[in-house]
Amino acid sequence: MTLTRREFIKHSGIAAGALVVTSAAPLPAWAEEKGGKILTAGRWGAMNVEVKDGKIVSSTGALAKIIPNSLQSTAADQVHTTARIQHPMVRKSYLDNPLQPAKGRGEDTYVQVSWEQALKLIHEQHERIRKANGPSAIFAGSYGWRSSGVLHKAQTLLQRYMNLAGGYSGHSGDYSTGAAQVIMPHVVGSVEVYEQQTSWPLILENSQVVVLWGMNPLNTLKIAWSSTDEQGLEYFHQLKKSGKPVIAIDPIRSETIEFFGDNATWIAPNMGTDVALMLGIAHTLMTQGKHDKVFLEKYTTGYPQFEEYLTGKSDNTPKSAA
Repeated sequence: MTLTRREFIKHSGIAAGALVVTSAAPLPAWAEEKGGKILTAGRWGAMNVEVKDGKIVSSTGALAKIIPNSLQSTAADQVHTTARIQHPMVRKSYLDNPLQPAKGRGEDTYVQVSWEQALKLIHEQHERIRKANGPSAIFAGSYGWRSSGVLHKAQTLLQRYMNLAGGYSGHSGDYSTGAAQVIMPHVVGSVEVYEQQTSWPLILENSQVVVLWGMNPLNTLKIAWSSTDEQGLEYFHQLKKSGKPVIAIDPIRSETIEFFGDNATWIAPNMGTDVALMLGIAHTLMTQGKHDKVFLEKYTTGYPQFEEYLTGKSDNTPKSAA
């Protein structure tokens, strides 16, 4: 069974954000009892999951699509794989002496313990560290994969508990954007990475060339922060169908580059030379008079100093592309 996005939202209530069956969550009791096919979703989109005798036997995408999403067929392996850790495990030497384990990390074996033992150990060490060193010694930055839904987001639950316990040390930003959330407000006045972007219909209608810089969207669009509607993949299909030229700047010939085929020009810079390439492009635009002087004067600060750097006036090194 395949559905449109509107049909899926209507029948499953995904708009409420309560995602149910995923790789990180045990099979729901009602699924064990009923078996058959279940319509659900994870970070990799809407799925039809087939259950037999309380176990997932297969999963397929639930939404009609042009570009298949291979992640939607892996639910059974993710839930039932032998590589999955199903019980609390503690380093043996830490279990013997939490204050002074005999072996270092990576040198020890692990011992299975009960949930009661694990919770007792965590509670005792949490109290000891907080009492001896204060809340700043507690790092509550567990990122979590959150594939069991917004309600069960590991990071939120951990930090809520640590706040009630007296505070903790957290972190800024996320894995996806690195330091961008910290530096971008100083560069463009907002966090940018999570702001409203130009919509794909406008890009398809108005662009003459599309540049993909250091990205592999045919891979990353298979997942989303909550659950992907896979619309992004459809827009890339429309971009390919339009015949618009695509320039892909990436040291790796990704599946996205392969997808566009003859429509794509692949530029493979050496690793770590992105900034040099950007400066070379900026130098070319400036020396050929293709930069927007009116925009730079109205909306930016510091461009005259940057131009001196580009031309080499400030350091005797022109940043030419040659």
